[in-house]
Amino acid sequence: MKKVMIPFLVLFLAAASWARQTVTHDGSRANIRQESDPGPNSQKDITHAPTKSGGALLDLFISNLRDLSGPGQADSLEKRLAEMMLAARKAREANEIDGVFFLRYNRMLAVTKLVAVPDSTGILAPVIEDVLSNFVLDKLGHRGFREEGGKGPRAVNHVAAALGAEIIDLQIYLQTAKLRENLRANLDKAMSETGKK
Repeated sequence: MKKVMIPFLVLFLAAASWARQTVTHDGSRANIRQESDPGPNSQKDITHAPTKSGGALLDLFISNLRDLSGPGQADSLEKRLAEMMLAARKAREANEIDGVFFLRYNRMLAVTKLVAVPDSTGILAPVIEDVLSNFVLDKLGHRGFREEGGKGPRAVNHVAAALGAEIIDLQIYLQTAKLRENLRANLDKAMSETGKK
């Protein structure tokens, strides 16, 4: 992918983000506590993960990409992606986000890096194409990226649309924590009653 493709990514992310309801936070880009108790692999009930930190991380992702719409910003993008990953790790360690959100956010950052930062040697081209194609298929349900040969503005537009879909899906994930808890409790109750019969 070429550096010139970053504006396409920003354009589609901006268009996709209109449907996302911004989670209000205290004005900072990411309100992340710096505690380090339970750790990233500890099990945590997803319903107690506040939406504030997850929403702040999504806002941080969008605002960073919007800020990087100019040419020659690949170096700055890599630095910002590293900062976003660090913020996500801190939020996970502080149990402000759950493992599902963390892994999906991590994948979003990885996809962004793969599509926006060029692999000048071409060594990773098959791996990059597979990852991006699978991401588009997972989020949009079609093979448009691979059909475009993994190159050019249309292929990048498919990835950008998939990233926009993931942002919206993660926002819905954050907003439906209580509903998912209730559905899980109902399922557990139904399964336990089935075992008694």
